[in-house]
Amino acid sequence: MNFPKASIKLGLTFAVLAFPALAQGTFQPIQLAGTVLAYNTTGLSYGARGCIKGFSQTAAKTGFAAEGEVLVELDDRAAALVVKTARARVSDLEAAVAERDFAITAATADVARIKEEMDFVGREFDRTQVLFKRGLVNETTLETIERRKLDATFTVERSEETLKRAQSAKVRAIIALEIGKLDVQARELDLEDLIIRSPFSGVLLNFKPNIGECVSQGELAAQIYASDEKSVETFVVMDRLLDAESVGVIVGNHVNVIRSNGSACPGVFSLVGTEANLETQNVKITIDLDATCAPKMFLNEAVEIETLSKDR
Repeated sequence: MNFPKASIKLGLTFAVLAFPALAQGTFQPIQLAGTVLAYNTTGLSYGARGCIKGFSQTAAKTGFAAEGEVLVELDDRAAALVVKTARARVSDLEAAVAERDFAITAATADVARIKEEMDFVGREFDRTQVLFKRGLVNETTLETIERRKLDATFTVERSEETLKRAQSAKVRAIIALEIGKLDVQARELDLEDLIIRSPFSGVLLNFKPNIGECVSQGELAAQIYASDEKSVETFVVMDRLLDAESVGVIVGNHVNVIRSNGSACPGVFSLVGTEANLETQNVKITIDLDATCAPKMFLNEAVEIETLSKDR
């Protein structure tokens, strides 16, 4: 069977163009070299200035710390005295509040007693006024009783003012007590700043305290990281990422991280950088190691990385 030459040329052209497209979509694993890092390193700094009076010998020897473990203690004698003084001040303020309560109770009783006296004087005035109208008492007697009624009224008003002053004094005493309690909390925080505790269980870096050494506030005491939270940092030439799916360098894809002894630790691409180095055209890549084998890996260990297809 004879085909036209034009059809044969067109078919050859289509095949040449289609073959690179098919090859481009084929998975091509690549081998990379990387370095093991800790991706959750936390700095432990001194919260106050002072001199070291003690530290965890176990943590210093082993390089490991348990969650909540006391790592360093600074001299706390002055701070402890400040806390005791603040607590004593709170006790004094609590007594002042109790004293104001008693003053209010006494003032309330005075108001009630004086009002009863005023009621009695009021009734006596009414009786005297009736007797005066009948001519049984003179005007001087009526004026005397009226003066006593006015005095009783003024006494009630003064007792009510005293009660209000006592209530106001109690409010001020309560405010002073709250301020005193806040001051105790602040002093206790200052005391706590003299202690460095491990925020979680992990591996210590650069932990080298010395008894008697004086430090400044904010000075770095050590660093700590969780042994099962490690990653591998590597770099890939940008040209290989133009078709990242074909080489398996995609966030979420699995990889094998191979050590020098041939053992492998699973990992997952967690970061593919969006910026290439201006000189080398390398892009930063981060791989999170599986928590089961990450503790066995050393920091700064050189490893190889084998990319896997998306299906694996």
